[in-house]
Amino acid sequence: MASHAEAEGYLAGLGDEVRVLAEAVHRVFVTLGCASYVKTIYVGYEIDREMVAAMYARADYVEVALALSEDLEGDLLVDATHLTWRTLPVAALVRRTDDLPVFETLATDACDRVRSRAHDVHRDNEFFAQRRMERRSRRYLNRRHSAA
Repeated sequence: MASHAEAEGYLAGLGDEVRVLAEAVHRVFVTLGCASYVKTIYVGYEIDREMVAAMYARADYVEVALALSEDLEGDLLVDATHLTWRTLPVAALVRRTDDLPVFETLATDACDRVRSRAHDVHRDNEFFAQRRMERRSRRYLNRRHSAA
């Protein structure tokens, strides 16, 4: 049985409000059979050394990048390009305990995709460079428009 002590230590250091959400998200991945590890700003989850998810604790919510299809849409989902994961294209924003049932379905789907080797998203450097240029262009246009 895998130890999740490092992740549990990370979770224990979070503020009360976000810790409740982060612990619930962590339990979902542990129940689904994921191994966990901690990097400086996130908890990673994997199956057979393949990334399933990366959980980021924000001030009052949890953002979880997931191994799902790039074009998947849903109430909790946002584009996760800003997190620069090559294989985790979307993120779920878990803001309330009411979000957890929908999140659990998304996490289950991500685990199933990785476990079955059906997950095939692998973004290259060019993808991220293009997205950075698009964001810069939008910011520039927004500044020009607001100055006019």
